[in-house]
Amino acid sequence: MRLMPYLFAVMVVAVTVALAFLLPWLFPHASRSLLFLTGVLVVSARASLGPSLLASFLSFLAFNFFFTEPYHTFKVADDGDVTTLIFFLLVSAISGNLASRMRQEMAERRASLARISNLYDFSRRLASAMGAEEVLDALADQLALMRPGAVGAIRILIAEGKEPPKERRRRGDDRLLAPEDLMATWDQVGRKPLVRGDWVFHHLATDRGTIGLVAMTGQADPDRIESLRSLCDQAAMALDRIRLAADLEQAKLISETEQLRSALLSSVSHDLRTPLASIIGSATSLLEYGEAFSPGDRRELLATVAAEAQRLDRHIQNLLDMTRLGQGKLSLHRDWVDLHDIIASAIARLTDVLGDLRVEVQIPDDLPLLWVHGSLIEQALINLLDNAARFSPEQGRIGIQAERAGDEVWIEVRDQGPGIPESERETVFDMFYSVRRGDRDNRVGSGLGLAICRGMIGAHGGQVLALPGASGWGTRMRLSLPLASPEAKP
Repeated sequence: MRLMPYLFAVMVVAVTVALAFLLPWLFPHASRSLLFLTGVLVVSARASLGPSLLASFLSFLAFNFFFTEPYHTFKVADDGDVTTLIFFLLVSAISGNLASRMRQEMAERRASLARISNLYDFSRRLASAMGAEEVLDALADQLALMRPGAVGAIRILIAEGKEPPKERRRRGDDRLLAPEDLMATWDQVGRKPLVRGDWVFHHLATDRGTIGLVAMTGQADPDRIESLRSLCDQAAMALDRIRLAADLEQAKLISETEQLRSALLSSVSHDLRTPLASIIGSATSLLEYGEAFSPGDRRELLATVAAEAQRLDRHIQNLLDMTRLGQGKLSLHRDWVDLHDIIASAIARLTDVLGDLRVEVQIPDDLPLLWVHGSLIEQALINLLDNAARFSPEQGRIGIQAERAGDEVWIEVRDQGPGIPESERETVFDMFYSVRRGDRDNRVGSGLGLAICRGMIGAHGGQVLALPGASGWGTRMRLSLPLASPEAKP
């Protein structure tokens, strides 16, 4: 392969000689010396300095042999031709040298651009990496581009916490380095790469400590060592970033868990103890002073027990539903149900909660049956009605309206309360989010009702939205349910 450029130079000179003989027939006034100079430039552009110098010398000899008197000899009769030949040789050599250098510089520039492009791709892969495996793959691929040839080896060790380092990547023929030798090198590598024979070692380290160790074979020249160091530093920062993100996510999860636990305990202590206290108080009064109460007072106490027991049951049901939703164990048992029946049952179960409120129901007679889990839809409506009752004024009005809109049915529960600010219309569906703005009942709820409602409706493929009242006052809670069929899978 090394002789090919020189053979190419000889071939170009031969073709140039042939063209020089034809030149007077084609271009009578053209210069043969320029033709030979062009041939030298062609060789210089395609080959290195050596072939270009060979082409210059052969062109000098050929021009002298064929085209200067006396012909077919290397003698020169005219002193002026001697000067011409000497200058021809100098110009050919200089131009060939310049062309060769330009070619070399262009090759180096292309190689530099290729390295920059590879480094850019490497940095982009590190920036977009979501896990340690992606970082290690990117590092191994980039190190493979540094290998001098097909023969080489790459090995990467990673330390996880207090566990001993483990080998995570292996490329190439690594029989020259035993696993125990690689492990022993871990403590010997300092801040600079360690060169030992054909192997170069460098740590993956940040300010927080050493993460891993990279070992690779190849020529241990300064440029290659510096490139290895730069790549390892970038990969170490990417791994450290991923670990910090994981630690942050874990800390966030722990914090959210603690917040949920605190909120749950607060909800249980408030929403369960309050009805229990009323039940215990009423039941104790009936047991101790039952005979002293009039029949009307006893019925009132029994009604209190029943109402608070129902209220307690709703709280417990919400807690159970929240648990099932959080664990993804909410299963749907669909059947054809009439929306009239669901709304009527929900209103009947909230008779004591609604009290003096007027409930106006507007449902078209031609509304189709719904293929839903009836009890879940009823529980969602109960949560919405309970919320509307809590925020409605005395002797206020609650509206329930249903309409068909294309392939879905929407149900709205409207109240005359203070409304929900636009900034809170999504927040109200968060777990344990509750406010004290009610006109009839100023107790703070558990903050589970709307969250559970959205979860139940979402399980059916629908959605729940908080909308402003029609007149700018009050709130509209809209449920939308798709008109699914028994063949449609939830």
